[in-house]
Amino acid sequence: MCLGSPYIFATKPVEEKEKIMEQVYRIGIDHGYGNIKTAHHIFESGIIQRESVSELAGMVVEYEGKFYEIGSTHKEYQMDKVWDEDYYILTLAALAKELRERGLCYASVILAVGLPIKWLGEQAESFKKYLLKNKEVTFRCNDTRYHVKIEDVEVYAQGFAAVAADLPSYQGFNIVADIGNGTMNVIFIVDGKPDSSRYYTERFGVECCVIEMRSELTNKVHTVVDDCIVKKVLKDGTADIGEKYLKAIAECATDYTDKIMRKLREYGYNEELAKLHFLGGGAMLMKHFAKLDHSKVHFIEDIHANAKGYEYLSNQRRLRNIRRG
Repeated sequence: MCLGSPYIFATKPVEEKEKIMEQVYRIGIDHGYGNIKTAHHIFESGIIQRESVSELAGMVVEYEGKFYEIGSTHKEYQMDKVWDEDYYILTLAALAKELRERGLCYASVILAVGLPIKWLGEQAESFKKYLLKNKEVTFRCNDTRYHVKIEDVEVYAQGFAAVAADLPSYQGFNIVADIGNGTMNVIFIVDGKPDSSRYYTERFGVECCVIEMRSELTNKVHTVVDDCIVKKVLKDGTADIGEKYLKAIAECATDYTDKIMRKLREYGYNEELAKLHFLGGGAMLMKHFAKLDHSKVHFIEDIHANAKGYEYLSNQRRLRNIRRG
């Protein structure tokens, strides 16, 4: 049963409704260019405004009298996520997923989110303001009405969040490369401590790989290979397609992973000296197609790692505040 349903509250006193709001839920959301991830859910970051709800639509958010179809495609890359309202609507969809997971549709929340590490200093405040533009928001997701009070927004470093809970295990010299759909974030960790002077954000990602491959694949196989087929091969290493197409995609993917490795070596990666860790959607691209000694590379395959990390860091902040009194 959905606590916070408007039908439940119609028969309950105001005091009981307020008690439900007293608990504050910390919800991590990884606002990717390809996918939105929470601790429990993932969906494509595409968003299309519709005049009405279609029976063919999957997830639809209704907000301020407008309908938004979620997840039928992915969002085009943009450096600053506050340029339009799309990531706000996608945040509402993510909240609906996580609140439904908890059996709630009326709640107070703290949003724990992230940004590419190199852009954190410049963009964190504007992203926080963007997500806090409504302290209370009412919307519908499919057949459920939600009312959410946003108590605060905390912004953390993408990539670092995914490994924050396990920092003590990162002994020696470590390089963590978080390869998403649009960017690659690189962090150095030495004996369990992040090196605050060495972190990078690059325009490398799965979608960048797909874009580069489009014309090259056409030249190799003399036909257009749909992006969804390419992405499946990059993710799984294979697909139920002809051998010549698999071979062509693999060759293009290997070329792209070579570029990523060259960039990491420019930053100081040496396989004889450092441990290399890949995470994000691009971790599978590297696992399947990069020329690596897999005994010296660690792949973090949990696609929810950043979202879980944001929640972990938010809870650590809460505990520090409690200890301070």
